Amino acid sequence: MQKKRQPHRTTAESRELLKSIIRFMKLNQQLSIQELVGLYTEVSPEEAVPVSIFSTSLSPSESLCKYLKENRSLSFHEIAVILNRDDRSVWTSYARALRKSSNAIVPKEEDILVPLPVFQDRSMSILEHVVNYLKTNYNLSNSKIARAINKNPSSIATVANRASAKGFGQGGKAR
Repeated sequence: MQKKRQPHRTTAESRELLKSIIRFMKLNQQLSIQELVGLYTEVSPEEAVPVSIFSTSLSPSESLCKYLKENRSLSFHEIAVILNRDDRSVWTSYARALRKSSNAIVPKEEDILVPLPVFQDRSMSILEHVVNYLKTNYNLSNSKIARAINKNPSSIATVANRASAKGFGQGGKAR
């Protein structure tokens, strides 16, 4: 007996199906947006990075490149494609990170995950993306974000204002 194949769904159909599931989960299971985002990152943790990697003394770009290279064993080209950056800038960030610190980046056990596709938009810096993502999806205050990534709260406020001035606010999309 041959197994019946499901017809291939289009992206639009898949999106509608996912929206229906999310509505159901919100209404019937009383799941918050944060819990839904957490479920998403559990499904695809390989496509996300822990927010604690940005708490090092390295720049956000250096931290991200070093983490992806050493912890995920990605090539410079793979990192460049994922981040929508040039291979040479990824190599430079990694080389600078090695000069500054030879220690491995060890993320915290229970950590918020930031999806890698968030970093593909070149109109904002890596840190602006992190702050915007945490504010939008987790409703974290500047001081909580600062604690999570070991930065000054006033610096986080400045970064959040820059992201907002660039037209990014609720939902993480350009207005």
